[in-house]
Amino acid sequence: MVSRIGREIELSPVELGSRLGKKVEINMASGSPDPATIPVKEIEKAYQEVLAAKGSSSLFYPGAGGQQELIDEISRYLPEIGIRSKDPVVVTSGAQHGIELLSKYLLDNDPIIVENPTFVETFSAMKLRSSVVLPVNIDSKGISVDELDKLTRITRPEVVYVIPNCHNPGGVNLSDERRKRIAEIAEERGFYVIEDDPYRPIAGCTPSPIKDYDKAGRVIHVSSFSKILAPGLRIGFIIANKEIAEKVSLLEQLDFSTSTINQYIVSYLLKTGLVTSRSKNLHLHYATKMKVLIDSLTDAGLTDFNEPTCGFFLLLDLKRDAFRVLEEANKKGLVFVPAKGFFLRGGETKARFSITMPNEEQIKRGVEILKNVIKDVYA
Repeated sequence: MVSRIGREIELSPVELGSRLGKKVEINMASGSPDPATIPVKEIEKAYQEVLAAKGSSSLFYPGAGGQQELIDEISRYLPEIGIRSKDPVVVTSGAQHGIELLSKYLLDNDPIIVENPTFVETFSAMKLRSSVVLPVNIDSKGISVDELDKLTRITRPEVVYVIPNCHNPGGVNLSDERRKRIAEIAEERGFYVIEDDPYRPIAGCTPSPIKDYDKAGRVIHVSSFSKILAPGLRIGFIIANKEIAEKVSLLEQLDFSTSTINQYIVSYLLKTGLVTSRSKNLHLHYATKMKVLIDSLTDAGLTDFNEPTCGFFLLLDLKRDAFRVLEEANKKGLVFVPAKGFFLRGGETKARFSITMPNEEQIKRGVEILKNVIKDVYA
């Protein structure tokens, strides 16, 4: 018999957009970093250096929890991106693997709360192990803490899942006062907060993480090197209280999926200062492309969005069925992600646009295609 998870798992809108994006000229669906920003030569050199220095030991099975060398380098790196927590670090195969492990440990048909909208691919790992999923709306300042406060007075979730920086798909940043209040409510009501924060290294000047307000070990910070280095390296990490860190490390014994050599590669790139040096330039790179998208949409009269302050994504209300618009836009060479799958409530007319794959001229042309499709189909 097929398991409940096997029955309920389905193609995500992100994966659908990714598949369509390979077949068109203007791909505004992909969540991968801009290919031009991936430091291929530096990574190639790192492999040569690591193999020369460590030989076959760099190709052994990984130990559960991560190589100590990388853990030490991450611990030294955290203050440089504004994270003060001294809780243990656990290395994972990217942020999504970290959230999968946390879901295995924390959830056993328990209620959870997520933002509305939320990132569907990490959310799915939690949803498949939950009994009830409750949505809380976001606005230009992130998740509504007033809604969260009222909801958690009625029902106690096991986990609240939050994306504080460069929200995917919303594009917004959680305000500092809301970060502090979320940590306070978690302590008062006894639930865990999973803070999914992979964009912090390229976000520019952002408030302190929710984890920095954590006095009771209730906040778990999850991040990765996918946005600042390369997603294919599959190196992420969790910062959590000692008990959770130890249990998650034990769960890694079930898959041993975090590449040994890639851990040494990221450790090497941290030691050389490459990771830190990339932060400012990458923030400016993506901010410049995002401004092109914002200006183009505004000029086209498509203005129903919260202006992103960082990251890859802008969430636009098309005021029309997003899948219908995508169908027509795809014929003309443009792909984006209909955002219904990111929402527990609503979202039928929302669309996520990414600025990573197209260049500036393609962004402008993509918006022109979008405007014409809306004009032609809904005239």
